[in-house]
Parts: sequence; C-alpha cells; structure tokens
Amino acid sequence: MATGPAVSSALETIGRHHLECSICQERYQQPKILECLHSFCEQCLLKYRSTKHEGSTAIPCPVCRQGTKLPEAGVQGLKTNFHLIGLVEELELQEKIVGSGDTGLLCDICEGGKEATQRCLDCGQNMCSVCIKMHLRFASSSDHKVAPLEDIREEKVTVTKEHQRQHPKCPIHEGEVTRFFCTTCQVLICRDCTVINHRSPEHSFIDKTLATSTYKQSLAELVPPLENTMEELQKSQERVSIIKEDLGVTVKRVMTEVQDRAAKIRAQVTAQENRILDDIKKIQTDREQKLGECEKTVGLAVERIQFSLDTAREVTKTASDSDFLSLYPTISKDLNFLADQSMPGVDNRLAFLKFKQSEGVGGISLGQVVVESKWELSREFGTMGSGPGEFSGAWGITARQPDEIAVADLNNERIVICSIEGMQKSLIPLQGSTYPRGIATKRTDNRLVVVEDGASNVKVFNNDNTLAYEFPTVPPNEVGKTAVGLQSVAVKNDDTIVVGDVQRMVLTEHSPTDGRLLQTIPVNIKPYFLAFGNNDRAVISDFASQRVDVIGDNGTTKRTIKPTINGQPVKYCCGVLTDNSGIYVALHNGQSTTTGHIHRYDPQGGFLQCIAQGLRSPWGITFTSDGKLAVADHFSVKMYHQV
Repeated sequence: MATGPAVSSALETIGRHHLECSICQERYQQPKILECLHSFCEQCLLKYRSTKHEGSTAIPCPVCRQGTKLPEAGVQGLKTNFHLIGLVEELELQEKIVGSGDTGLLCDICEGGKEATQRCLDCGQNMCSVCIKMHLRFASSSDHKVAPLEDIREEKVTVTKEHQRQHPKCPIHEGEVTRFFCTTCQVLICRDCTVINHRSPEHSFIDKTLATSTYKQSLAELVPPLENTMEELQKSQERVSIIKEDLGVTVKRVMTEVQDRAAKIRAQVTAQENRILDDIKKIQTDREQKLGECEKTVGLAVERIQFSLDTAREVTKTASDSDFLSLYPTISKDLNFLADQSMPGVDNRLAFLKFKQSEGVGGISLGQVVVESKWELSREFGTMGSGPGEFSGAWGITARQPDEIAVADLNNERIVICSIEGMQKSLIPLQGSTYPRGIATKRTDNRLVVVEDGASNVKVFNNDNTLAYEFPTVPPNEVGKTAVGLQSVAVKNDDTIVVGDVQRMVLTEHSPTDGRLLQTIPVNIKPYFLAFGNNDRAVISDFASQRVDVIGDNGTTKRTIKPTINGQPVKYCCGVLTDNSGIYVALHNGQSTTTGHIHRYDPQGGFLQCIAQGLRSPWGITFTSDGKLAVADHFSVKMYHQV
C-alpha cells in the first residue's frame, strides 16, 4: 500500500518528467503545441522567439529543432494544449488531496466547516458524510460515483478535475459548450459557431462524438507504420550499440598498432639521429683541428711581424745614429721579407654546415648533412624581344608576395609582373622616354618602388599596378634645380625607402608613407646597385669601379669587396643582395660574352663560393618568396635553388 510520502514522490516524478516545460523547467502555463508535438509555455515561446528568432515566420523547436510555421497571430495563435492543461490540473488536484492527509479537507457543500471524507468523482467536489448521503438521494446525482478520500490518497482511485463527459465551454460564445467539430478549421465549436463563425458552405462540421470516433480511427491507422518504423529504429539502436562496442575494440587494437609502429620508427629515427649527430661532431672535430692549425699559423705570423715592428720602432726611436745605421740593413731586409710573404689563408668554407631534410616518402629518413652548399639552375624564362614573355635589358628585379616577380625591362620601358613559374601576369608601362633601373617591394603594403634613368622622381605603384604616388629625392626648394642620377632603390626592414643617386654619390632615405625626404647620406662610390639585409646593413656596387662596399649608417665604408673571375679583377660589379649568411654579387665582363657569375661572400667580405656562371650579363638579383635566387640576365630571368 502506497504511503503519503511515497505517493507525493511519485506525483513529483510525474510532474517533473511529463508536465514541466523544458525551457523554464516549471509546470506548464498555457502550453502551446508545435508541429513536432512538443509543448512549451506560451510566455517561454514568446521570449524564445523575441531573443533568437525575432521577425521570423517560423521557429525551430527548442528540443528537436523541427520548424513550426507561425500563424498570423504569432505564438499566441498556436494551438493551446488543453490536454496538458487538464493533466496539470488533475495533478495539482491529486497533490492537494494527497497532501491533505494530515490537515484534512473541508466539505465543499455545507457551511459547518466539517471535514470531507469522500469525493464525488462526477461533480469533482469533496463532501462530508452527511452531505454525501444527501447528494446521492437527489435523482440528478443518484448515479454519481463517490470514493473515500483515503482510497484516493492511497492511489486506489484516480480523480479527475471535472466530469469527463462534460462538454468544454466555447471560448467565443459565453454560456455555450462545444458539441461539434469544424473539419475545415480543425477546431471544436458550439451551436452558435455553426451559424455565425463556421457556417456552411464555407465550413463543414460534424458532431464531436462522431469526430472523435472518426479521428481516433484515423490515428489508429497511422500507428502501425510508425510502430514498424520504431521497431527498425530500435534495431538500429541495437546495431549502433554493437558497432560502438566493436569500435572500442577496434580503436584499442589500431592504437596499439600505431604505438608499436611509432616505437619502431622512433627507434629508427633515434638511430639515424645519433649517426648524423656523430657525423656532425666528427666534422666539427676535423674542422676545429684545421682552424686550430690555421689559428696557430696566423698567431705565429702575427707574433713574428709584431716582433719585427716593435724592434724596428725601438731601434728607430732609441738607438744612436751609428747603431741605427749598423742595424738598418738587417732590419729593412727583414721587414721587406715579411712584406713579401703571402698572408696565411683562411678557408671561409669551414663555417658552412647545413642539414638537408629528406623529401622521400618511402622508408624513414631524416636527411643528410651538407658540408658544402651547391646551387643549381631550377628554371629559366624569357627571350629577347618586346612581346609577352620577352625582355630587352632585364635590369632590376624584386619579389612580391605571395608568389610574384617584378622585373624592370629597361629598353622596353616597362615593368613586367611574372609568377615565380615564369608566366607573365601584367605590365606597368612607363611613359616619357625613361628607362626603369632599380625596383624594390615595400614589406607592409606590397607596393612596388621604381626608379628610372633620366627621371627626377621615384614612383610607387599599387598592387593593381596603378600609380600610388611619386616623390623627389631632393628638398622642395631644390626640385628642378639640382641634377640627380637615380639608379638604385631598396627598402629597409621598417619600410623606409632608400634611393641611390650616382650623380651626387648619395643615398637618400624617404618616408614609407609619402616619400618625404628624411636624410641624405654621402657614400664613397656611385650606388648603381643597392641592397639592405635583415640587420639593415647596406651594400652598394659601383658598376664599373670593380668594387662592392659595405657601408655604415653614416655612409662610411666598413669593408670593400673586389670580386675577381679566374684571378682577374672583374669588369662590372652589378646587382647585390645580402642576408644573414653573407653577401651575393652579380658580376660579368661584358654583354657579348657568357662571362657572368654570381658570387657569395661571408659577412666580412671573404669569398665563399661561385653560385652560378656562364650568364650573359646579370644585372639585378633577389630572393623569391620560396627561397630561390632570381637573376635578371638581360634577356631572361634565371632561378637557382640550393641543393
């Protein structure tokens, strides 16, 4: 037998699982039913629509996301779930009766305040023992069913809010009850509705009892197919459960296989790593030994020369005339001997070491140690001419993001934009019989900066090749008065534009936003070609002076490189390029021959290697976005990659 607390707990469970709105987690208040059959409080749906679906003509169900088209009246126009309302009322009534076990309920009929002991299930009223006897004596209520409240509390009898056979009241016509069902509007209607709001022939209606029987039969016919579907879905759930279990087993097995394979690979990789590291240590030991010997030789030479210089200075300063003249032949012979001695060579290549990662897909290979760098020609494009894919004096060259190259096509008076694969993409024609020489790319906005032989202004072009702005390289009061010879241009790390002027032998620095002149820096050679590295170290070449200078911030020469080909001073020093590893120089001995070379020097100016040779007349050089070295070689562009 269920006790009071047990019944209360059962009622609470029923209310929580069946009669609570899933939005507010409270019992339904004026529930509205959606097309998916889920119901929610009217106010909850109003708030849900206003916060997430304002102005929408349909709303997705908060539970299953199926859409429901709203009537013109909006949420209020949705059908009210009277069935749920009745269930809530019945539950509340049951709770009231169950909860009154200790305090008792008063009789709803008499005014004496007597405790109710029974309930008329047809009238829905609680009565005392006296009133219930009188109630059953009346002819109109003599057949009513009554039940003791104690039986109701113990769930022996289920109560309802009102007589189930009573007709609900019409919400439109006061005092009328709904006895008919409008099949057109699918709503319950009263007698007045049949002649006012739902009259024929626009509307069709039938008796409520007939409608109930008819539509129950209709629903009954819809149930079997869905029950079959449910059976299939349940089988699918079982299959999913089995598959999940199988998946767990499979995942564990595959993970074990992966871990075993990874362990083997790690062992192989570790073995290769140890072997490569051992090779590197051996290379280091061998090179350190060579460098130690070189250091010792240089040190002895320094000590020998220092001793002779100190002796010569000491004798010159302190010896008497006769003693000086006596020692002079010996000292001068020694100094001349030392002056004629060749300097001990230092192999700059000993500092080079590189790891080349493996690109193979078969087997496990980390890569290999490269003890000496090598460059190979990877691509060449362009021929002599003025048409697409042709050049006539490819001079300056620069890389532009993400994968473009811009070439100053000197004699064709244009800038050619190509992909790094060599396909011509666009042109920038230059007017006024000027010839483009230097070209560079700004880092922040990818604009091209161009200087032209014979022009007094520097031009800056947008990504769409339109002119952004141009600026002079002299103060405003000298524009048109001071002769300039603009030949080179470069961009520093902060996007400051630097222009090389061979007429005045200066570098001019300009604002990256508008080209405003910031400062003018005198240099010791004519800056026909110009480059800046990551540390803003400037490198310039003088074309015909057979030299390349590395200069400081104030334009002073820090060191000079004098390139040679086959031991002879080169005739023309052209394009320059610098990065953390060193300095690159394009050089040649004339356009009519294939004497062009690209040389690489260490940061101190020591020769490292010849990267390329056999070029016609290499002018400009640059690094592409994918790390290749691009060379403007008069009629073509050649691309080299390091291997």
